[in-house]
Amino acid sequence: MTPAEETRERIATLAVTLRAFTHAAGAEAAILLLDRGDGGQPFVVDCPQEGFVTLAEGEQLVELDPARLAAEPLPVPSVRPLGPFAIAALRAELTAIADDGRSDPDLPAVAADPVVVPGAAAGTGVGGGAGEARIAPLARALRELTAGFPGRSVLSAIFVTNDPERPLQLTARAGDAMIASLGEEQFELPARWPR
Repeated sequence: MTPAEETRERIATLAVTLRAFTHAAGAEAAILLLDRGDGGQPFVVDCPQEGFVTLAEGEQLVELDPARLAAEPLPVPSVRPLGPFAIAALRAELTAIADDGRSDPDLPAVAADPVVVPGAAAGTGVGGGAGEARIAPLARALRELTAGFPGRSVLSAIFVTNDPERPLQLTARAGDAMIASLGEEQFELPARWPR
């Protein structure tokens, strides 16, 4: 296989992997900044849940249709869709997780009292006895998938909320604290969260 063919195969695998993740997690989109390992600019792979995947290398853009690619996805972590998220409950959850990380990184990343999210399945709220944080399974899956990409690659996933101007974006890089955003508001989550 020539280097060009290897590159095309690798890109096809990335595209179908990101598409499989968006479907499994219920993400509106996944965006990968792929560390090429040569010190150059990363490849940017922008994968909406439906439609074409855009690959950018510097100023060059290429659109790919994952449905037409003869590639198998990399293993996608087990996850299920949990959105759309209610902004007020989500903000309370993110604040509690971020605050727990600042006060004591060994404490579980949960709030003291449950936050009930309308439409959420039982046990998916935030709180001492209510089970793990609602976004923890999504964050865990995102972190696990990110670990499979080389070097300092960064993976973001965007999820729908009840406010179209404030989607939830989770961003992970191996070895770094995860960042969550609600529109312009950012939350740096504890380095070891989620466990």
